[in-house]
Formats: sequence, structure tokens, C-alpha cells
Amino acid sequence: MLKYLKIFFLAVTITLFSTQIAYGDQCSYVNKGQALKAATFLKLNQLIYLFCEPCGETVPQPVTIQSISVGTVSYEDFWQLSINDRGVDLAYTYIPSSLGQKPINLAALAGCPARDVSPFIDP
Repeated sequence: MLKYLKIFFLAVTITLFSTQIAYGDQCSYVNKGQALKAATFLKLNQLIYLFCEPCGETVPQPVTIQSISVGTVSYEDFWQLSINDRGVDLAYTYIPSSLGQKPINLAALAGCPARDVSPFIDP
């Protein structure tokens, strides 16, 4: 009985861990068009917010853009947007918006479907 209980808990742990991994890169690797479109919404010295709701974060992290780049990654035909020399997940990146002055989700603007993220945030 103890053996089966250990196997059950191991299976639950693996399932929970796998779910967290899935949230980690919803729109990190995207197609070329999505990456280039996302970059058009950004400019140097712009204040953006990184905020992963599904990961349990409660406070958006403000970031000032010092550099922007778009390029291929070493996986299939995927591309990635990098801000300040760090690849970002569009699903967890929010940029200034004229709609109610709330930052808007960059994945939505770039056409990358993301789950469990707000379209706007209150920084």
C-alpha cells in the first residue's frame, strides 16, 4: 500500500510541475511575424511591465527598455523578442496603452494566444 501511495504522490508532483512549466513559455517562442509585430509596439526608454499571473506573481515588475532585438532561436523555425538582452514571453509582457491608461498585454497585440493572463493590468 505504501508503494502505491508513493507512486500516487510522485504522479501528482510531476503533474503539478508540468503545469507550471507550460505556463512559463506560452508566447516566448513565436513565429517571425508575431515577434516582428511585437517589436513594433516597443521603443527605447519605454517603461513596460513583466507580470506572470499564472506563475503566482502579484506585483508587476517595471522595466525600462534599453535594447530591443528579434531573432531566431535554436528550435525549429521559432523566433523570440528580447528586451535588454533577455528573451521575454509576450504573454507576460505589458506595454503602455491609450485604452484607459492601463498597460496592455503584448501577446494579444502580436496575435499570440495566451491562457490565464489579463488583457490589461494595474501596475
